[in-house]
Amino acid sequence: MNNKVIHLIPILAFAVLMGFFAFNSNMGVDTVHAEASNAQASLELDPVIDISAPSTVTLNCTPGSTDATSQLCTSNATVSVTTNNITGYTLQMNTTSGSSNSLTNSVASPAATIPTLSQAYSSANFPVNYWGYTGGTDKSSETGGYNCSTNYCPILAYESTATNYAPNHTIKQTDAPANNSTTTLTFAGKVNTTKPSGTYTTSITFTAVTNEPPTQPITNGMDMQDIDSEVCGATSTDITYTVVDSRDSKEYTVARLQDGNCWMTQNLALGSSTAMNLTQANSNVGPSGFTLPASVTEGDWTNSLNDPAVFDYAGNHPSEQATTKYGNYYNWAAATAGSGTNTAGEDAPYDICPKNWRLPSAGTDDITNDEFYTMLSYYITTGTWDDLYTQHWSGVTISQLTNAPISIVFSGYYWGDFRDQDASHLWSSTVYSDIGARFLSIKDNGDVYPRNTFYRRSIGTSMRCLIPGV
Repeated sequence: MNNKVIHLIPILAFAVLMGFFAFNSNMGVDTVHAEASNAQASLELDPVIDISAPSTVTLNCTPGSTDATSQLCTSNATVSVTTNNITGYTLQMNTTSGSSNSLTNSVASPAATIPTLSQAYSSANFPVNYWGYTGGTDKSSETGGYNCSTNYCPILAYESTATNYAPNHTIKQTDAPANNSTTTLTFAGKVNTTKPSGTYTTSITFTAVTNEPPTQPITNGMDMQDIDSEVCGATSTDITYTVVDSRDSKEYTVARLQDGNCWMTQNLALGSSTAMNLTQANSNVGPSGFTLPASVTEGDWTNSLNDPAVFDYAGNHPSEQATTKYGNYYNWAAATAGSGTNTAGEDAPYDICPKNWRLPSAGTDDITNDEFYTMLSYYITTGTWDDLYTQHWSGVTISQLTNAPISIVFSGYYWGDFRDQDASHLWSSTVYSDIGARFLSIKDNGDVYPRNTFYRRSIGTSMRCLIPGV
C-alpha cells in the first residue's frame, strides 16, 4: 500500500475593525470609519492510493501422460485499487525482487522448475511445462508488447529501474479517481509427467502508482525557467503570454507559434550595469557558467572569434528607443555565451537564453532546416520567395510580422553607433564563417532574409529565444 499524508492547510486571517469617532461641529453627528481585510482559505489535498491483492494464488494441476493429454489449469486473482488521484493510477505486475519468474520445486532433487512463457500464446496453443497469465492490457502496438487482454503472456521479471520495464509490466491504466477499481487476472499452467510432483512457487508483486498530473500550459506570470518542451506542447498556439525571467525579474511576451515551438515575442534585455554570473540553474550555459559583463556603449569591435562578450543597452540608443521595447544589443560572443566555433554550419551549443530556452538554429544550406524560415512560412502569405539565389521573401506585407503574435520591432544593430534602424536583426546559433554568423533580417520594405549573414560577429544585434514544442 502506498499512502501519502493528507495536508489540511487552513489559512486564517484576522482583521481588527477599528472605529474612529469624532465630533463634527458642523454636522452635529458622529461618523464611523471601518476597515476590512480579506483572507483566502485554501486546502491542499495530496493524492493517496491503496492496493489489495490475495496473499496466495494456487494452481491445482493434474499432469498429462503426454503433451496431448496435458490440460490447462487456471486460477483467478483479483487486485483492487482505490485512489483519489485526479489522473488515476497505473497498475504493474512483476516478480518480486530476488524471485525468479520460473516456478521452482525446491524439494525435488535436483530442483525442478516450470519457466514462464517466452511470448504471448492463445489458450489453444499454450505450450506444455510453462506458466503465464491473461487479463492484462493490449500492448501489441508497442515495441516488445503483447496483447495480454486475450492471450496468455509471460510473467515479467523484476527490474531495479522502472524505466527498464517492458510494456507488459503495466496491466491496467486509468485516468480518473477510482474506488475499489478491480482487475482480475487468470494465472495458468500446463504440465506433463516429466515434471516431479510437489509445490512450485515464486513471489509476485503488484504495484499501484498514481499517475502524473497533466502538464499545465504557459500562464501569465510564470517564470521562463519553468517552461519546458512539455509545457510548450500543452499551450495553445498564437496566444501571447507575459512571463518573467527569474534572473533579473524582467517581463517578456512569449507565444507558441504555428511551427509548434514557443518563441519569445520580445527581444532579450538581459544585462545590468554590473556583471551577471549565469549558471545552468537559470541559463542555457555550459557547466562552468558564463559571466555576462556590464553594459558598455563601445566595445572592442574586432573580427576575431574571441571578441569580448560585450553588449549595449537599447537605453543608450537615441531617446526614441527603450530597453523594454527593443531589448539589448549583443555581439555573437555574448549571445552564444562564448561557446561558438569557426566551423561553418555548426551551432553554438550554449547561449544566454533562460534555462530550457535557446537561440534558433539556421541549420544547413537546406533552407527547410532553418527554424526562422520554418516559423515565418506559417505567417507570410504575401510576397515572392526567391529560392534560387538569395533565399529570401520580397514584397511581404510587413504587418504580418510586426503584429502579434510575432511582434517584430525594427531595432537595427550596433557597431560603434546604432545603424540600420529600418530593419530587425536577430542572431541565430549557427556559424557562417570564421568571422561571421547567421541571423534573421527583416526590412520594413518587405524584404525578409531568414538566414542572412553578418561578416562580423562583433556587431551588436538583438536576439530572441525559443523552446522546441513536443
